[in-house]
Amino acid sequence: MIIKYGTFMKYRTQKVALALSMAVIVTACKTASTRSRGGSGASESGNSANSGNRTDGDNGAGNSEANGIWNTPLNLVDIDAPVQDATKVVLAGDIERIFVDDPTDVFSSGIIEVLGMRVVIPANLIIQMPVQRYTLQELFTNARPECKAKVPPQTGLALSDNCFYERRAGVVTITANRTGTGAVVAGDVVIAKAEEFVTGVVTYIEHTQGYFRLNGNTSTDNLRKSTGVMVRISDPDARHTVQSGLGCEAVNPANPSHNRNCTPDKRFPVDSDNYTVGFVTGYPLCIPSTKARTLPALPGVTHTAVSFNAATGAMSGIDSHCPSTNRPADPTNVNVADSKYFAPIRLGDQLDAAGNFERMGAGVNRATFLAAHTIKVHAGLQTSGGKPDYLIFAETIWEVAGFPRARNRANWIGFSTDRNSQLDLFRLSTDPDEPDDAARQHPVPIGSTVNNPGVTNLGVAPNAQSIFRLHFVNRFNFGSVARRTPCITLDNAGMTNGCVGGATTDDQENFKVLQPVTREVVVKTRNKKAFPGLKSYDLSGNETPNGQYLSPVGLDHPEFVEINLNRLQTPHIFTGEPWNIDRKLGPQGCDGAGRGPCGGPPIPLKPFPVDFQNATGKMDPTQQNVAGFNLPQVTGNRSIMGFGYDNVLDGPVLDWAAADTDTSVAPTASHPVLLNTCVNSL
Repeated sequence: MIIKYGTFMKYRTQKVALALSMAVIVTACKTASTRSRGGSGASESGNSANSGNRTDGDNGAGNSEANGIWNTPLNLVDIDAPVQDATKVVLAGDIERIFVDDPTDVFSSGIIEVLGMRVVIPANLIIQMPVQRYTLQELFTNARPECKAKVPPQTGLALSDNCFYERRAGVVTITANRTGTGAVVAGDVVIAKAEEFVTGVVTYIEHTQGYFRLNGNTSTDNLRKSTGVMVRISDPDARHTVQSGLGCEAVNPANPSHNRNCTPDKRFPVDSDNYTVGFVTGYPLCIPSTKARTLPALPGVTHTAVSFNAATGAMSGIDSHCPSTNRPADPTNVNVADSKYFAPIRLGDQLDAAGNFERMGAGVNRATFLAAHTIKVHAGLQTSGGKPDYLIFAETIWEVAGFPRARNRANWIGFSTDRNSQLDLFRLSTDPDEPDDAARQHPVPIGSTVNNPGVTNLGVAPNAQSIFRLHFVNRFNFGSVARRTPCITLDNAGMTNGCVGGATTDDQENFKVLQPVTREVVVKTRNKKAFPGLKSYDLSGNETPNGQYLSPVGLDHPEFVEINLNRLQTPHIFTGEPWNIDRKLGPQGCDGAGRGPCGGPPIPLKPFPVDFQNATGKMDPTQQNVAGFNLPQVTGNRSIMGFGYDNVLDGPVLDWAAADTDTSVAPTASHPVLLNTCVNSL
């Protein structure tokens, strides 16, 4: 089971200054390789990893170590230095190789090579993708069929892979610690298939085949339909599009989850429930289709399709499930006529599209296009009360322990189709003892815009509507600002969350609202609460969500440039994220569908990205490490609590010290991926 997420997160990627030469020699395209990859990596018994189980000899012509081409690159950190302290590491770059230690274990550990470094991926770590999450092993089991068929299997995301030609490597951002042995162990991993992005004007829409073009030449009909950037939405569930033709591959009956609705890689789709393709206010988009579809019966609704002239690009008629009436002819009118249906994109729309370029199809249908998982049309569509409404996050940031800045901060910025953005924010706390996946996540209120002036309509008049921001800051021992205080915000909205004294600025009470952090939050509109029976429908006639938006959280590790310039190397405190101490406290840690048992003892990252320091031992997540500004221990424990908890009765305190254990993983040298120069024919 794959849990999908609401938005392609703008993670606060820290810049890595490269004073040394890059280890990867990048050329036009990758070539076939017979490089062997296998075996065990990090030993859970505490023994050093056996680098001999990962064979790095290359049998390809001209690529052997014997002829001197293979040289051990200079790593960003000297792996042979006798370092004792743990230090932080942040890496961002193309994936060179991926190993999994046990292909039969869905939560197996392994290795990702990037920038000439081998990074240990601990067992039980869940990797964040643009709109969903996978384990390292699932990158292999959910790869395209031609990659899974390789011996050993490949992911199609590494420069060393040869299963999927004319593709670039995946891009990874890794937040990690370098242990006392010199090994780099990840605590947070984010992978995109590419970071390709285009902004432009829609110059052609193909209503029969379900794609559009940006920034094309519109001087003639032929140029209109054949020039510009071709964009296909990675929409396997046909929420927004009905696709066929140019750039599409047939669905293989043996692998029906691949190539569905012309989606080239099922690991990088849109979010079908928390819309990542839509208008800037979160209103979902669609492409009107000529296809006569058999749709679920709706009372009083007869399905109609549009007519389309592919030669001229002219469309006529109305798709009943993607009605043009939801886009008034007057561009200054952004009011949607019938918000139970999506709204169509149209010629002249300005939009942003993010995803990766693919080259797919056979014969005359072969084409290069942007496979988009995120699209934002620059039009602020709006809805009226009593009808389905929509919203989206633009940014989510949540600070994790141990708070060396003597503060706790969280920030959520978003847009909604409700002009006044009346909504409530909840963290999704995971109960590891709940065997039913649907009941496992419990919404716990942490904020609201209702009756809280200054958090909505944050644009500039007369166009201030639809923008909201919930920004909470607890400054330990300095007192809190009322409008940035969770307890007061919730009390104003008429919500109870256990704050002793209700609307209080007490630092400890407000700290309890914001801790522990969770991997997901959900926002729900008051319109949906007032009208719970509201229904909405996608292009295929299926019922779809409205009035809420679920999103992963961008985690904020302290940046010591704001604290102490002599401690910039301070390691990340990964024990401040409860799901690292017990994977079952995060989504997909167990789900009753073969991904691991629920309940039982904690299951931490293994090996753990330890944060040992010579003088202080382990970095205690319950302490803020700022003399005179530490919260009492009973409050500090909130950061490492499991479910259930509230502001009155604390939940179980996790054994962070037992989880944060060094298993003495030894670093191993890495070789660069050498690519022969070639030019792909487009």
